[in-house]
Amino acid sequence: MAHATIEWTANLAGVFDLDALMRLIANQMRLHSDGVFPTGGIRVRGYRVDDYVIADGACDEDAFINIDVKMGAGRSAAFRKVFFDALFDEIRNFLGDLFDRCPLALSMYVEEVEGWKHNSIHKRLKG
Repeated sequence: MAHATIEWTANLAGVFDLDALMRLIANQMRLHSDGVFPTGGIRVRGYRVDDYVIADGACDEDAFINIDVKMGAGRSAAFRKVFFDALFDEIRNFLGDLFDRCPLALSMYVEEVEGWKHNSIHKRLKG
């Protein structure tokens, strides 16, 4: 299980490619985690945030992109460090000059969670 939620401020509408960012994250989880994240458990979603205040609230151009990742417990600290450092670098590179075009705060938080789930996607993938 690896679920990523991207929150982004409404003033970034049309400024970056959300679909490409979601696919980048999913692909990194699928292709670069050495199977630690089963393909059938990967979820990436994006939510536009329409109501927000950033910093002192004085600049309507201030923007943020926040990525929250939830994963099941048990991944080693070494794996988490290497994988999420690389993922964050990929995301920063993907956003490219967006940091120069507008005041932008990018953050990513990763947490291990305990949850209950039932998933028949794994069965389809084994096909």
